Amino acid sequence: MKKIKFWLWILGVLVFFAGGNQAKAFEISPVKALLTVSQGASQTMVVKIKNSQALGSSTNFKLSVLGMKQDEDGKPVFSRGINIAENWVYPEESLLNIKSGESGSANFIIKIPDDAQAGSYYLGLAAEPTLEKNILSPQQSGLSVRLVSLLTLEVKGLVQESLAIEKWTVNFADQDQNKKIKFDLNIKNSGTIETVMRGAIEVKNWRGETIFSEQTFLGNKLLADSKRVLHPEIKLKDNLNWPGIYSASIKINYGRTNQTVSAVAYIWYFPKWSKLVAGLFVLVIIGSLTFWKLKKTSF
Repeated sequence: MKKIKFWLWILGVLVFFAGGNQAKAFEISPVKALLTVSQGASQTMVVKIKNSQALGSSTNFKLSVLGMKQDEDGKPVFSRGINIAENWVYPEESLLNIKSGESGSANFIIKIPDDAQAGSYYLGLAAEPTLEKNILSPQQSGLSVRLVSLLTLEVKGLVQESLAIEKWTVNFADQDQNKKIKFDLNIKNSGTIETVMRGAIEVKNWRGETIFSEQTFLGNKLLADSKRVLHPEIKLKDNLNWPGIYSASIKINYGRTNQTVSAVAYIWYFPKWSKLVAGLFVLVIIGSLTFWKLKKTSF
């Protein structure tokens, strides 16, 4: 009896770890694709799915189309109802059955409306295996694996490149005495196509002289109608010596036509010694005024 329980326990452990590797048991290709289609045209994209499971006779895959967007950190987010192009693409069949160790092909039909706006649209062609319940490990029956092929759909026509800086400010709360300055930068792609970006930060003193200039990383491509939130940081080292107000500009070159957008923020630099000097100066002024009043009243 003890031996039977032992082997059942061993079998349960194996099933548990096999269930944890379900994500490795399926593959989808291509992982990403780019298609250029004209308004009013139709096209079919073929997605291949591989069932690498060693056990089981076959697996049913549920096919669907998701919209894709970037979050503020530049990471992809797949969901329904976030891209108008979700209405232009659909799977030829809603289910696809693939035997263990074999591959299958899923056809996704693309139909572009006549009045579609030229530009880039981002979709996820998804395949989700419908896993059967696990008798030995019921908690694994709810495991869900979603395979997604990223499709960038470009509609032919005149496209617009437009990048805007929505926020460029100095984060005064994060400044320190080591002359490290942090900024808050919000940018938005208001165009109809994704864009690459190159940024540079320049700091000038009150005379208009450049005391600092450095490239800053803005992340990967910014998709159309997406926003990004960044927090670039610079260290001015020995370039910031005298107290006062300094101007910090961000300049971004973007797009295939190398357009430029810029913004200016102001750094208020007052080290501890300048505050001490200012305090002593105020005390001298107050003392002088007090002495003058006392001298005036004595006469």
